[in-house]
Amino acid sequence: MGAEMKIRLEKFGEILTSRQAGREAALVIRAYQRPKKGEKIKLDFEGVLSVGPSWLGEVLAVLEEEYGHSRVICLPSKNVSVIESLKILSK
Repeated sequence: MGAEMKIRLEKFGEILTSRQAGREAALVIRAYQRPKKGEKIKLDFEGVLSVGPSWLGEVLAVLEEEYGHSRVICLPSKNVSVIESLKILSK
């Protein structure tokens, strides 16, 4: 298994909904979390009560643009809002 960096999204709040807040979170991640070349970036939703597709879409767009789609991974979650947001974004 290759190198990986886990980012706990609960540090940005328990309820993550607005596009602007998602962009700010992504910029913070990009500025302070410096993955090594080829290292996977795993987004951990543990502790997050609710996430909206606008917030998540912004985070994914910024990180995937910077590091590539294949390196940014959303860890499995039983949280319905995470599951539904990912479904909406995959369309």
